[in-house]
Amino acid sequence: MIEESLPTSAASDAEDDDKLLAEAREALADARDALLAERTARADARDDAADAREARLRESLNQGAQRLQQLAADADARDRSAEIRERAAEARETAANLRAAGGSANSSADADDRAQAQIDRVWAGKDRDAAATDRAELRDLGAGDAD
Repeated sequence: MIEESLPTSAASDAEDDDKLLAEAREALADARDALLAERTARADARDDAADAREARLRESLNQGAQRLQQLAADADARDRSAEIRERAAEARETAANLRAAGGSANSSADADDRAQAQIDRVWAGKDRDAAATDRAELRDLGAGDAD
């Protein structure tokens, strides 16, 4: 009888070993699946964070581009305004000179035209200064981008 129980015990032990191995394989497979899910979740989170950073950067770049366009447009408009004011000042002075040369007795109109011409030149200078300031800011922004 002793001999009969040994083979049964060995078969039972082998069966138990097979069950333990199967359970260990299942546990390893579950752990592998959990790790894979965790890695996938972290990769997705990194991708989402990168997408958010890219969106913020794109928005910042768009705002910067709009600012640059606005500065350039403002500088150009101020230059045009200064040029118009200069031409107006020249026209006023020419009118005053023509009236004076023609012997006009209306020195009040001449004085008014000359005074307004001076005001136009002051405003033209302010427009040019503002345009120069805008262009300096453009250069500074461009220099900041190059760094």
